[in-house]
Amino acid sequence: MTKTTVITCLTAAALSLACSHAAPPPPAAKPMAECASGPDWTCSGSGPCTAPELKGQLCSVGTSEGISSYSLGRETAATRARVAMAAAIKTKVDGFTRAVQDSASKEGAGEESVQKIGNLAQGQVEETLHAVVIPKTYYNEQMKVHFALAALDSKTFVEALKGLKQAGALSEQVKKEIDARAESVVNEWQSERERTSPK
Repeated sequence: MTKTTVITCLTAAALSLACSHAAPPPPAAKPMAECASGPDWTCSGSGPCTAPELKGQLCSVGTSEGISSYSLGRETAATRARVAMAAAIKTKVDGFTRAVQDSASKEGAGEESVQKIGNLAQGQVEETLHAVVIPKTYYNEQMKVHFALAALDSKTFVEALKGLKQAGALSEQVKKEIDARAESVVNEWQSERERTSPK
């Protein structure tokens, strides 16, 4: 063994000893679990948006696969996202409308006013859906699947629900209840999502 080799070995040993006494490096940040199909939003269903930049909006996802035309595949996914949004909104509005009709009936509103609530609710759903936009699309090359995200400002939805106050001769009590229920719909939707989301 030459002198140079001995010095090199000693230097390496000294360095490794010095390094062993140094403070351990901080633990690496754990990577966020990502959805297998792409960005996180591609794995979310209908409800309050999970994307931070879409906070305060309601979202739905649509997909399409097996379509050879890229633009047609993307457009099909967008249409399906809008359909999913329409179905989710309709479900929420139907439940809201039944509750309001029950309250109006108990408060002595006439049959005509109760019926008008249902008709107005249907119109409000259709009007609200005109405000739906598609802010995000994604194509998963491996899966050959297009994803589209439909979004609706939750304030627009809440205001549409509050529009049911225009239904005939409703008491002030029923109008207040409409306001309160409308404000709570999005919060309830968020709670449902949190309960059903995998941990």
